[in-house]
Amino acid sequence: MKVFVGSVIIILLIGFGIWLMLSPSFKRVGDKAYRLKEKIKEDNNESNRE
Repeated sequence: MKVFVGSVIIILLIGFGIWLMLSPSFKRVGDKAYRLKEKIKEDNNESNRE
């Protein structure tokens, strides 16, 4: 029974991961994270110049 429950949980996690990769909202989150990363990089460059 424990093996069955564990298998179901693993399958659900894999399915959730695939759904995230395919959903358009994941792309929006990725774009925001990329912009935030670039902004932090620019802030670090500006603070290093001062």
